[in-house]
Amino acid sequence: MSLFVTDEMLNVLIPNDLIIENYVDGFPLVDEKANLTSDDLLPLFHKKSTKENLPLQQIYYGTPGSGKSHKVKDMVEAAYPDKDEREKYVFRTTFHPDSDYASFVGCYKPQMKDGAITYEFVPQSFTKAYVQAWNEPEKQIYLIVEEINRGNCAQIFGDLFQLLDRKNGVSEYPIDADDDLRQYLEKELNEAGKAGIANGKIKLPANLNILATMNTSDQSLFPMDSAFKRRWNWDCVPIDYNNPKSSEFRISIGDKNYKWLNFLKNVNTHIFNTTGSEDKQMGNFFIDSNVDERQFVNKVMFYLWNDVCKDEVGTKNNFFRNYTNAEKDESVEFSFNDLFSTDASHILLRFMEYLDVKADEAAQIGEEPETDGE
Repeated sequence: MSLFVTDEMLNVLIPNDLIIENYVDGFPLVDEKANLTSDDLLPLFHKKSTKENLPLQQIYYGTPGSGKSHKVKDMVEAAYPDKDEREKYVFRTTFHPDSDYASFVGCYKPQMKDGAITYEFVPQSFTKAYVQAWNEPEKQIYLIVEEINRGNCAQIFGDLFQLLDRKNGVSEYPIDADDDLRQYLEKELNEAGKAGIANGKIKLPANLNILATMNTSDQSLFPMDSAFKRRWNWDCVPIDYNNPKSSEFRISIGDKNYKWLNFLKNVNTHIFNTTGSEDKQMGNFFIDSNVDERQFVNKVMFYLWNDVCKDEVGTKNNFFRNYTNAEKDESVEFSFNDLFSTDASHILLRFMEYLDVKADEAAQIGEEPETDGE
């Protein structure tokens, strides 16, 4: 065997240097003249598994602003630094309560052609990614689902749910394609991708990676069931209090500036003490640049009031408070509406004092760090 199986042959059979243990089982690799099968080729592979470099199905979860989307962005930009290539090989969608199978896979829609209305199958993100993955098996394709827990996953995925069971990267249990989807795939898949609709069945190829983000603070209308969850790999994106970019962010109140991360550490402690949960804490990229007083109130303070403190008014858990004496052993509550009064700046400065956040005397007001919109 090793006398005539050359490196050139392996490069054709296993494209893009993605050789992993049993990886070839996902492809119909048979050379009739040499009578080679997957079992024949496996002993020739000297590379260790690189499966950890192939995310396949991964959900990145964490608190709001922890950098989940940014992590996915970094991943696909590392895979495809060129913008044109990213547009070709990276597909995006965002789930919401009205998302359904048709908005994820596609359906027939009226189209205007030559002045007449016709009905054509219009593919959506899943189908576009599926076609590209099968047509170009040497490329890694990324289907990104933002806010996966905001939609009804059972309704959106439908029978595609079965395809999420993968063996060596390929769906272990193919499913029958609907007639409209089958006809579209038969037309769009090239010779290299015909296996993607063989016998009218569809299966996920090993180069199609599905990456999703999930905000753990959201109260989803459609909780994911355990059967769906276990078909994904999960990766927590924690709050990073040492992130160099977010460490440059400042909050301007009156004539004082405060370091965002100093405020964040202290307020997150109060959030945890109030809710007993880390899910409601804010991530280091909850803001993505310097903020002035108005922005701080309308984004940060609104979140703290609406999601954490509003239902705790009149209790010790409500940390919308100002000290009333120099000894700092007595305090009084204030409301969100108070932050729109003429005394708002004074209330916010005393709120920082209550949280024990010290002003950053070295920073210049209005100084803006360079950011890339995380």
